[in-house]
Amino acid sequence: MKRMHPMKREQVNKMVNAALKVSLRDGCLLLLAAGHAMRASELAGVRTSDINLKDRRIFIRRKKGSISTSEALLPSEVEVISKWLAEKSEHILLFPSNKLNDDRQQNELSPVQIYRIFRYYAELSGVPDISRAPHAFRHSLAQHCADNKMDIKTLQILMGHKDINSTAQYYSRTQAEVDAEKARLLA
Repeated sequence: MKRMHPMKREQVNKMVNAALKVSLRDGCLLLLAAGHAMRASELAGVRTSDINLKDRRIFIRRKKGSISTSEALLPSEVEVISKWLAEKSEHILLFPSNKLNDDRQQNELSPVQIYRIFRYYAELSGVPDISRAPHAFRHSLAQHCADNKMDIKTLQILMGHKDINSTAQYYSRTQAEVDAEKARLLA
């Protein structure tokens, strides 16, 4: 199996913008995935009550043993979420599925449905096949933050990692970078 590659920020933004032109729900879903390193299963479980527009925060129930967090929403996220909340039908979930269960209730989107949404916009935006998975947004955000010198402990909190070794994978450096940083600090 090939290893999934993070996307460049421009690719992520192109996907989000493409989705916003087609579907407010899909655009909102991708915007939150891109900005909060959310897994498909975490996106599926976001409740409307997890959004606090007054305080500009979102509560994220992390999966896979990660630490749940309440994170700040960016102004662009508040704008899109506000529009989506005004448009969507009333439901406990932020992104309910259109499919009804046996009780005629809407269920959460499945990870497969989220994968299809993601793949559709990735293809539409010309994202390489090796990055056409929802988890690519998670890795893309982490790699972008690490490449731009975010402190490892800060990134650990952003990603919800319990073990810092999970975060450390984004901090690979060349020997030339190590030598230059050492020289700068010891000068």
